[in-house]
Amino acid sequence: MLNNIDQNCINMATSIKANIKPISDYAAILTEMEHWKEKFFDLQAQISEIRQTGTDTIIIKEGSTARYIRLDDIIMMQADSNYTTIQLTNGDKIFTSKTLKYWKDQISKYSDFIRPHRSFLVNSKHIISYHKSVRKLILNRGYEVQVARSYKI
Repeated sequence: MLNNIDQNCINMATSIKANIKPISDYAAILTEMEHWKEKFFDLQAQISEIRQTGTDTIIIKEGSTARYIRLDDIIMMQADSNYTTIQLTNGDKIFTSKTLKYWKDQISKYSDFIRPHRSFLVNSKHIISYHKSVRKLILNRGYEVQVARSYKI
């Protein structure tokens, strides 16, 4: 029979063994940390480059991340109740929990954006054509936007 002190020593040794990781796991963790550190510095460099070039950008928060989006890369914004879907030139769609009015206020100092309909905010640089008979704007990437009767083009 083991006395209490011996049993406690055995219990401590067992718990210490359970917390020890093999050296290969440690090396994998170090490698992954280096990878994410490089990614972080790359993103910092991209952000400083965007700021230095003077291009107009907005910050769009997606979950726990924030993206800098150039205004020239936005084709249009489409309202969906209290949400907005932002269509980008590279085909990405960003779904935000902000209203179209919020985004209009954010980019109000940029004259390239028009609001031809209460549900759309369009970058005029991406307008390909306007069909007067059906009151539609045709945009890059095949997007079509209805134009309100009260909107004057």
